[in-house]
Amino acid sequence: MICLEDIYRLGLALGLMSLVVFAFGHAGLLSAPFLILPMIISAAFFAFSLRMGERTNGPAWTLCERLLAAGVIVAVILMIPLALIPPVVRDELISHLAIPKLYLERGAIYEIPFMGYSYLPQNIDLLYMVSLGLGSDIAPKLIHLGFAVATGLVIYFYLARSAGKATGLVGMLLYLSTPLVANLSRTAYIDNGAAFYSTLAIVAALRWKDNESFKWLALSAISSGLAMSAKYNTILSFALVSGFVFVTGLNKKRYALALVNTAAYAAIAIVVLSPWLLRNYLWTGSPLYPLYESAALAVGKGEGVHVTTELAPIAKRMVLYNESPLDIVLIPVRIFIEGADNSIERFDGVLNPLFLVLMPLAFIRRRTADLKYLALFSALFMAMAILSVELVTRYLLPIVPLFAIFSALGLKNLYETRLKWLAILLAVAAIGFCLDYEKGLYEKYRPLSYIFGNETREAYLEKMLPDYKAVSYANRNIPEGSRVFLLFSGDRGYYWERDHFYGDRMGKLLKGMVLSSDDADAFRAKLRAIGITHLFFNDELFEKFLNDNFKGDDLERVAAFFNGHASRLYSANGFSLYEIK
Repeated sequence: MICLEDIYRLGLALGLMSLVVFAFGHAGLLSAPFLILPMIISAAFFAFSLRMGERTNGPAWTLCERLLAAGVIVAVILMIPLALIPPVVRDELISHLAIPKLYLERGAIYEIPFMGYSYLPQNIDLLYMVSLGLGSDIAPKLIHLGFAVATGLVIYFYLARSAGKATGLVGMLLYLSTPLVANLSRTAYIDNGAAFYSTLAIVAALRWKDNESFKWLALSAISSGLAMSAKYNTILSFALVSGFVFVTGLNKKRYALALVNTAAYAAIAIVVLSPWLLRNYLWTGSPLYPLYESAALAVGKGEGVHVTTELAPIAKRMVLYNESPLDIVLIPVRIFIEGADNSIERFDGVLNPLFLVLMPLAFIRRRTADLKYLALFSALFMAMAILSVELVTRYLLPIVPLFAIFSALGLKNLYETRLKWLAILLAVAAIGFCLDYEKGLYEKYRPLSYIFGNETREAYLEKMLPDYKAVSYANRNIPEGSRVFLLFSGDRGYYWERDHFYGDRMGKLLKGMVLSSDDADAFRAKLRAIGITHLFFNDELFEKFLNDNFKGDDLERVAAFFNGHASRLYSANGFSLYEIK
């Protein structure tokens, strides 16, 4: 039977695989044989580490535990069809699959200055690159789903140890049935991987507190490093767990050891992250580019991904959404109630509102030191996220496993009172909320129709992506060696089979080129100077950009360019492809 240590072994094996791919990629060895080798190395490490572990068979499972395990299996099965459709979600097509595809086409990991996302850590994306290199863009989605299941297992093992297997299974089921997790698990995003490693770091730190074994401190630090190597927002997790290590030493009045342990923890985590820091330093002069892009030296201004703005996140909500100070204070509650997909105003994601009822119940009868720490961790992480970024729900995914832990313990506490019927009712309501949400996903994406062959991949993509028809035309008809300037088209580059380029999303680069050109010929020359042979844009957004930014002679200059130097090759669904003569 598997145990918690096996989940850590799996996490380390995947981290090792990503590191080997990183090395091969920078050595220019991204071809099929060299993509298979990291898989072999990772599998060998995992198999060897499994043999080193010790296992014991616990007591037989009760009927209740078997039913809960069946519920977990059903929850996973329901997510699988949604992951078996072609990639159609925004960030899959912009970065998580698009960048690995470009690396594979070049046969190496290389700097892509116009694509700011390519400077972010890509520990999870490199796993996807192996799958893409071996011919599958569905496998990355299943890998991402696998990270969610692995996180659920960490929740199960943590709760089973202190509150019983049934509570562990409830926690796992609540996590996997959270709408945000279900929605992300159908995509080739990286958030499930980041949450997995962050949860490993937290649980290992708690184990270290209990037995002071350096093994658990090291596992926590390595997990923190792998979490940051997946997504920078887990720097918050790293900071909070490091603080926990330090405070734990202080509470035991071992002040020197507190400093030593904290320094060792930070050093191990940073060493794991260091390949990405070193690469970015060599490329841009800033190890954390684009997190602090003002420090970068080698990347053109306006071409990176902007993670900072002139307005603070809270000020933006006040200005853009007319929110009051009370609205801001209530964000930790509102995010559970008001969440909606594809709306930044409503936090672009759905959590389970029943968590608000269940989580406080965890503290009625069980106020352990672990529980207090996890509550403090969650509160500080959420506060730091609200203050530091424009908040969307998936940025909070590293603490959603803790929400599931609190909710499972809350249900257990309620079930052990005379209100057992209410605990069952709340559990059913929580699962029912997710089933209703997943029903909406099935209605929107219709995976079964595609899986059973009722429509081709091309037909499905044309139905789901408004720009795909024009992109497909370009791939078939414009010459190899062309370079397409993507303008206001969402930067979705994954399905392009021709070289492409884009600037910032506000059009500053394009505006600067127009304003600094004396005439249409000069504007054409500036485009050709960076190799642009074609333009591709969303008609409505491009027209709005022109009318909002240019007047008089400048607007006439753009019109003269299109009249004299560009011809429209194709247009469909509001997207147009132009050739520069």
